[in-house]
Amino acid sequence: MVPLLWGPPGDPDNYLVLARSLAEGRGLRGFDGPTAYRPPLYPIALAPGVALLGDTPTAWVALLHLSLGGATVALTGLAARRWGLPARSGLLAMVVVAFDPVLVAQSRGVMTETMAAALVAGLLAASTPAPTVASASILGVVGGLASLCRPSLLPAAILIALVMAVGSPGGRRARVARSSAMLAALVASMAPWAIRNTVALGEPIWTTTHGGYTLLLANNPAYYDDVLDGPMDVWSGANQRRWFEEVGRRGAGLPEPEADRMFRREAIRVIADRPGDFARATLARLGRFWAIAPSAAVYPGSLRIASAAWTAPLWALLVVGLMRGGTWRWPRSSATAVVIALTVIHCVYWTDLRMRAPIVPAIALVAAGAFRPGHTPRPAP
Repeated sequence: MVPLLWGPPGDPDNYLVLARSLAEGRGLRGFDGPTAYRPPLYPIALAPGVALLGDTPTAWVALLHLSLGGATVALTGLAARRWGLPARSGLLAMVVVAFDPVLVAQSRGVMTETMAAALVAGLLAASTPAPTVASASILGVVGGLASLCRPSLLPAAILIALVMAVGSPGGRRARVARSSAMLAALVASMAPWAIRNTVALGEPIWTTTHGGYTLLLANNPAYYDDVLDGPMDVWSGANQRRWFEEVGRRGAGLPEPEADRMFRREAIRVIADRPGDFARATLARLGRFWAIAPSAAVYPGSLRIASAAWTAPLWALLVVGLMRGGTWRWPRSSATAVVIALTVIHCVYWTDLRMRAPIVPAIALVAAGAFRPGHTPRPAP
């Protein structure tokens, strides 16, 4: 996966603001003081570049993303080898990760997708065929780091632990011990962030204070009316702008955790009041998450055709891979768990096609399993 950085990278989520604060020794601070609105791992990785190169560290972002992209390809290949996939299947998975259009497109900006994909690939490579308590603990640490980069990956890490408890080799006691070790390491790796938030914000926030807003963004009356009952494919326009302004006013001045809870309660109330619209929106989000091409409102013309030409065959291989029994057995079931977990999360929360970028390594490995021969090669250690 090669970042295509033409000029200074965009920073729509203000990660460089957080990186600057870290580089200046002020901790993770946004425009209004200490914040947990964004996860900490990616701005920590950006901070050295900001310290060395200033507020627009284009070369650092390019180097960071290029390194992470290379690691993602290599770790995907390592997972395939460890799982006993044929060499051609491992090569296919690596090619998919290197050239997937969604993942490549997201590597151009200051966004978490590139790092998250590398951590997902690491999570899968750490899912060894014969896990031990020690290897399960490593798996938990990687899962914790992935969650501190992209909180939507936390359910995936937890699901892998559950799959390990049920489907990995050995007796029930050994499986439970390994799963417990993974979960303990997961909690331990995320605990410093929760402790920091207790000190800085007064509450032990384990992920971010962004979840309530993201849930409300995908489940509010204006969105339902514009997208479900209107002509829009991508939500925009006057109603969206008014909604953003209103939400901004209501959240202004509130502590981040309190605003997060307020938005979450409102989203749940909208879902309860309009269950039919929520069901329709869920199906729409599912379609958007797994779309073979971006909306014409975002990428018109040849880019959509190229994306569809790449993705449609990949989805066909993905379906075949899911139909093979080995995909549902440990350790390949860890890739299946990642795909399922993130799909479920984005059926409820705000979704667009780029949200699937972090799980491209898992998609690639499941799809590569479509070429698995009838016999089972001995997995690599």
